[in-house]
Amino acid sequence: MNMWNILNIEKTKDRNAIKNAFTKKRSVVSPEETKMLSSAYEFALRFANIKDTDDSYKEEMLLELAFSRNWKLDALQPESERPTFHTITRTPLLDDYINQMQKVYDNFFTRKEIMNWKPLIQQNNLWSTYKRDLEPLIQEFLIKNRDLPSEVWALFDTEYNWSMRADEFYAKYPEFAICLLIETCRRWKLDYSFIHRDSVFDYDNYVKYRRLTREAALENDRDNVRKYFDQAIDLYTTDAVLYEITADFYASQEARHKYGEFGPEYLHALNRLLKLHYNDSKYIRLRAEYYKSCEYLEEARNDYELAMKLNPEDLKIPYDIAESYNVQNNSGKAKSFYKYIKKSYQHTQAALEKQLSDADDRERISAIIDSNDRIMAEVFDLLK
Repeated sequence: MNMWNILNIEKTKDRNAIKNAFTKKRSVVSPEETKMLSSAYEFALRFANIKDTDDSYKEEMLLELAFSRNWKLDALQPESERPTFHTITRTPLLDDYINQMQKVYDNFFTRKEIMNWKPLIQQNNLWSTYKRDLEPLIQEFLIKNRDLPSEVWALFDTEYNWSMRADEFYAKYPEFAICLLIETCRRWKLDYSFIHRDSVFDYDNYVKYRRLTREAALENDRDNVRKYFDQAIDLYTTDAVLYEITADFYASQEARHKYGEFGPEYLHALNRLLKLHYNDSKYIRLRAEYYKSCEYLEEARNDYELAMKLNPEDLKIPYDIAESYNVQNNSGKAKSFYKYIKKSYQHTQAALEKQLSDADDRERISAIIDSNDRIMAEVFDLLK
């Protein structure tokens, strides 16, 4: 049972279909069921926001698993239909292999180098003979020892073809399925290269909290994103990936969450990212939107104007500046930006269409062209 069952629709990324299903169901459910229905609606909308890639099915399955686990829906299944774990058969030889893995893992600086894991597979007689028998033991080891570079997971994933069997694990071994989907998902890939032997912070706990932040983000768990993010930044403050996870996650949330209860963490992540990557227009825009929504309009305009210098082809930026002036009833300033958009529109679109013919990022450029068309239509009406 998952959010689609609660909403009573087929799995979809059509946001309108999700909203219509929610509205229809809300009118007939009891007050006790409203909270679960609202959660199903939120998870379904987040599902719809996942960009389709070769790897996106992992994020989608994680959301469905997280929703069912959060609401304990598996407990509603008949006993005969619930997933069962496979039986693990142990022998001294197999235990010796797992002990070798544990020895590599227990030293952080041995653990983080893929070169120390490859000999466990390559030209290893025990592996060659007992590969299939070792599989459940390796799965158990990986569940218990989570703070590993993704390359290590990829190594075993390639040997056992686990990602292609995700549906099998999803149905029969959900604990491992969750680990597999999280650790092999390409979203916010975790890097260990910034940690050196002379590092003076608590890197073991830092990588744990960073991993837990990422897991919470992939599972749409706002409270735990905040909890583990706060614990991580207490230990280390210059890892851009941690801030990217947090900023990207909260950016995807509804306004009442990202500008309200979780606003301090969201803004902190954006501020740190812009100190680490000053000219990253994506995060400049997100911070401008944050300031605008919280009515820090001067700060919002400062960010929008910087973004406008970095992305002059995107006419949504001057439009947002104009809107910030409208909030302050300064129609004269707003009108000057509307006129700028009208004046810039033709040559901006022509330049973008020229880029479109041979650009690698055709999807992004096409999206800007479409956005500019919509902005120009609104500006045309406003300047009548």
